[in-house]
Amino acid sequence: MLNEIDQFMSYLQYERNVSDNTIEAYNRDLIGLYKFLCGDYERHATWQYEVKVTVHDDDILIETISKDDLTSYLEFIFDSGLKRSSIERKIAAVKTFFKFLYNRDIIARNPAGRIIYPKKGKRLPRFLHLKEVNNILKFEDVTFIDFRDRALLETFYSTGSRVAELAAARITDIDMESGRLKVYGKGREERFVFITEETLQTIDRYLKERIKKFRVLSEPLFVNNRGGGITERGIFGIVVKRARAAGMLERVTPHTYRHSFATEMLNQGADLRAVQEMLGHRSLSSTQVYTHTTKERLKRVYDQTHPHALLHKNKKKSD
Repeated sequence: MLNEIDQFMSYLQYERNVSDNTIEAYNRDLIGLYKFLCGDYERHATWQYEVKVTVHDDDILIETISKDDLTSYLEFIFDSGLKRSSIERKIAAVKTFFKFLYNRDIIARNPAGRIIYPKKGKRLPRFLHLKEVNNILKFEDVTFIDFRDRALLETFYSTGSRVAELAAARITDIDMESGRLKVYGKGREERFVFITEETLQTIDRYLKERIKKFRVLSEPLFVNNRGGGITERGIFGIVVKRARAAGMLERVTPHTYRHSFATEMLNQGADLRAVQEMLGHRSLSSTQVYTHTTKERLKRVYDQTHPHALLHKNKKKSD
């Protein structure tokens, strides 16, 4: 997608003779679309929106972008509280971009041709059940990358950390004895998250494999195959790859693990304020969204187990 954006910018500049300000605004809007589709807008909670594009080599395959993906993006910018003029400009940028690609035969169909304004509505966080978490971890630890990925995925589920927090974590931030990891959240606010004994053992095995491969331990807690610090985008790609390898049909991102952590903590009776602190939420309202998820799950359990509910369900079937 990034290459197609560059082509479009050249078209605006050299063939349409568009002003520099307009080119800059369109480029900013399209990079914003790219980041949304990649899941890079964690601070705006893009996990609430359904996106099914294909990411390959840290880029989006342009032909995999659908009308539904663009509709999700429209919902996102509407929900972001932008001014109407800003929303209209972003929509114009998207429509003009895909029309250009379609007219140049770069794409076979124009997904922006009939996108419509979305209806407002509150979405609940997507989360993983424990069985799904375990399924993603059903791969053999053969290479260093396998050990690294397992440690990373388990740390996500154990701590509920943000992707940026784990990308920035250092070796010196983890206390193996107390099972705590120091992370820096939004605004560089420091907090401690907790790691289960099982995950500590997984991290220990990963660090031993890392010493075998690189001889020494560099500062980043999680590193790439060359020993350098792994980026947020790199972590995103790991989660997507492992989830797809496990046969997950729905989109799984690092933030999905964060939701899963919060939902499971509340399901097990954790105090809302305690979960707020563990997640690093400044506002309790950000944490309260998970209570809706747990209530829905409790309602399903009730419907499946309460004798009167079952009686009513069976009666409806017989009717």
